[in-house]
Amino acid sequence: MSLKQEIEEKTGKEEKHYAILINNFKINLSKGVPKFEKYDTINTSKKLKIFSNFYFPIEIAITTYEELESKQITYTQEQLKEKLITDIQNRLKEQISNIDKIVNTQINEKKEGDTIEIEVIYEVLENIGTNEKIVF
Repeated sequence: MSLKQEIEEKTGKEEKHYAILINNFKINLSKGVPKFEKYDTINTSKKLKIFSNFYFPIEIAITTYEELESKQITYTQEQLKEKLITDIQNRLKEQISNIDKIVNTQINEKKEGDTIEIEVIYEVLENIGTNEKIVF
């Protein structure tokens, strides 16, 4: 990962456009495109229902545009190293859920120019035995 990174953050500004869907026919109630330069699009729809399981073939579609802003972040070598290590550890803990005990952790670091490459190696104890009845 590079020491200089560009991230996109939501500014909190949003714009909603509404439409009515009747079967496959769409009627836009809002016209135009969002006024934001960069934005994230979130589509939701709500069906009209009469009873608990009976719906009309009519939907109200809501398209929400949330403004995004690009920011340049420059990390120090230590900050980026800590960020990468915690990201890698969180990803590994999600993938390997039944770890009994972490015996050893080895972290290898390699720096080339303004990029840092981190390798994390876990040595773990895991119970892989099974109980089986032996019949003679």
